Amino acid sequence: MAAAVPSGLHDLDTLPSLSASNSWGPIEKNLSNGEQGKGDGRPLSVGGETFARGLGMHAQGQIRYRLDGRCTSLTARVGIDDEVGNRGSAAFLVSGDGVRLFDSGLRRGGERALGLTVRLSGVRELTLTVTDGGDGIAYDHADWAAATLDCRVSPPPPAPSAFTYAAVAAQPDRVSEAQGEVVGGRLYVFGGFDSRKPCCTPTDRAQVYDPATDAWTPLPAVPGRGMTHAGMTTDGTDIFFAGGYVANSAWTAQVYGTRAVWRYNVAGRSYSRLPDLPVDTAAGQLEELNGDLHYFGGTNPERTRDLGDHYVLKAGTSAWTPAAPLPLPRHHLASAVVGGRIYAIGGQVGHDSKLVTQAAAHVYDPATDAWSALAPLPRARSHMGNSTFLLAGRIVVAGGETSHDVPMTDVTAYDPAKNTWTPMSPLPQARASGVAGAIGTGFVFTGGTSTATGWKATPTP
Repeated sequence: MAAAVPSGLHDLDTLPSLSASNSWGPIEKNLSNGEQGKGDGRPLSVGGETFARGLGMHAQGQIRYRLDGRCTSLTARVGIDDEVGNRGSAAFLVSGDGVRLFDSGLRRGGERALGLTVRLSGVRELTLTVTDGGDGIAYDHADWAAATLDCRVSPPPPAPSAFTYAAVAAQPDRVSEAQGEVVGGRLYVFGGFDSRKPCCTPTDRAQVYDPATDAWTPLPAVPGRGMTHAGMTTDGTDIFFAGGYVANSAWTAQVYGTRAVWRYNVAGRSYSRLPDLPVDTAAGQLEELNGDLHYFGGTNPERTRDLGDHYVLKAGTSAWTPAAPLPLPRHHLASAVVGGRIYAIGGQVGHDSKLVTQAAAHVYDPATDAWSALAPLPRARSHMGNSTFLLAGRIVVAGGETSHDVPMTDVTAYDPAKNTWTPMSPLPQARASGVAGAIGTGFVFTGGTSTATGWKATPTP
C-alpha cells in the first residue's frame, strides 16, 4: 500500500507511484526515455529547451499517484524529446479518479514544449498517460518536463451545497447493507443482504459501476460465504474489508461476526486473505492511513456489547495490535480520513427496535494515539457507513436512518478546518445502508433500503 503524497510542493520525479508502465524500457527520472536500460537516457530536451527535472516516458506508458485529495494542481511542459529529432508523436493525458482532466492532442517531434496546469482539488488518484496517437509507438519518446505537484496546505475550496440528481442504471439486484468504494473513477459494490432470499442472508455478489457507460459489470464472488456489515476501505489501488456478518454453511441465515480480513486486487480481479482481526466482530469501520489498516467500533457476535475496540495492522506486519479505543463505543457508524487523521461519525448503540442512533463525532490522531471530540452531527443517524465519502475537502454523509427502519434523505458535509456541518441538497428518496462515493465534482448513490436504484449528484451552478 503506497502512502499518499505528503503536503508541500513536489517535483514529480521525487514521489513514489502506485504503478508505472512503459512500452520501451523503464520510465526515467530526470532523463529522456533512451533505450531499454535504466538510466540510459539523456537530459530532457523538447523543442531545443532543456529541463533539469521531469519524467521520460514512451508510448504506450502510464504512471499513477495517490493524492487523497491533498493536492491542488499539476504543472508541466510536455512534448517529444529531441533525441528522436522530428520523428515520433504522442498525446499526453491527465486523469483524476478516472475522469479525463487534460488532453494535449497530438504532439510531434521537433515541436516546442506545451505548458499545462491542471486543477486537482479533491482528486484522490492521479494518472498520467502517454498514447501513441494512433500511428504506432516508434520513436514516441515523451517527456513530462518540469512536472510539479502543488500539495501545499491551504483552505479547501467551498464544498458544493446544491446538487441536481439524475437517475443512474439500477444494480442487478435490490440490496441493503452492502459495502463499497470508488477506485479509478468507478464505484465497486460488494455483498449486502441477498434480496433473492428471505431475510436475512448475506450475498457474495459484487459488481462495479462505470459512470462513463452508466452500466454495471459483475465482479468475482466475495469469498468466505459473502458479507454484510463489514468495514471497507481503499488505498487508491486495492480495496480492503474486515469483519462483518457472513452466511451460515447452508446459506439460509447470517452469522453475526467474523475475524476475516481480505484484500480485493482491482487490477487483477482477485481476492487474497490478510491477517485475521483478533476477535470476531461486525458493523465497525475500516480505514487505511499511511499504509496501515485501522479497524474500530463494532459489535460482538452475540450483539450484547457496543464496542470501542481499535486495532491496527501496520504495513509489512502480520498481526493486528491494539490502539486507543473509540471514546463512545458504537457500531453502524461512518468514517473517513482527512489530513492524516481518522474521523468517526455517528452510529448507534443497541440493535433493531432497541437501537439508539448517535450524533457524536470523533477524530483520531495517530501521532498521539488519541481521539478527540468534534462538533456532533446535526441529527443523530446510523447505517451510513458506506455512503460517507470525501468531496472537495469535506466529509459528506448521505442518507442513513434516524431510528430502526426509519431512513432519511439528509446529506450533510463536515468541514474539518472549521469543525462545522453544512446541509446539502437532500436525496430524492429516503435511503439507509446505501453505497455512495465521490466521482468527479459530484457523487453517485446506489441501493440501500432494499432498492436497486440510484442517482448521480451533480453540483448546481
